[in-house]
Amino acid sequence: MQAATSFSQRALMWALGGILALGIAGCSAEPKERAAFIAFLQARIVDKPGLHVPRLTPAEEKSFGDYSKHFAVISDYNKSMDAKVQQPLRDMMGRNMPTTMQDLMARRADVLALHKSSVQLRAVIDTEQAAAGTRRAALKQPDDLKPVYDKAYARTVTDPGNNFKELLVVMEGMLTSAEKMADFLDAHKDQIKFSGIMAQIDDQKVLDDANVLMKELDARNAEVARAQHKLVSMISGR
Repeated sequence: MQAATSFSQRALMWALGGILALGIAGCSAEPKERAAFIAFLQARIVDKPGLHVPRLTPAEEKSFGDYSKHFAVISDYNKSMDAKVQQPLRDMMGRNMPTTMQDLMARRADVLALHKSSVQLRAVIDTEQAAAGTRRAALKQPDDLKPVYDKAYARTVTDPGNNFKELLVVMEGMLTSAEKMADFLDAHKDQIKFSGIMAQIDDQKVLDDANVLMKELDARNAEVARAQHKLVSMISGR
């Protein structure tokens, strides 16, 4: 019995020693994987102007070990944004807005539809940012990785999402002004005569009110142009 007990103890010690050795061998790759991941984030995202979300090659994914899952938080968010936001936004921006007062009156429903689409897109961005934020909060990162990852995350998740939302907010302001102008034109259609792109208003009070609304609409259009420029600059790095 004693021999059997001795053998069992030796076997157990051998097995535990093997497990510990495997654990130590596995952990030894982490510093190298972390260093490779930090260098990748710094060179391919942080140091490059503009918005860049590289696709990992199989070799890169292997070299990062479990840190490839950290990058998946960034890449998955951007894939969702491409599918759910960027193409619909391009479609919105590609639609021709009414260019004359008559056109605005006739296409008020189109303006309302654009406004609704913009609000929905902002909600989608909020949802995607929140989902990415939850995944990011669950990551356990060493002190040397975290500041670099934070910068990469800001460049590829926080800043693009916020810039998209900023554009949508000012676009909604412009559309609200366009809706107000359409309502005004409809309310005073008997006092307004159209000739091509020109509108003749004889009543001074109606004319003054129309000019106020037109100045507001012009100001909102300028805000949209600035937001578009800011977004393009953020994406291109110029």
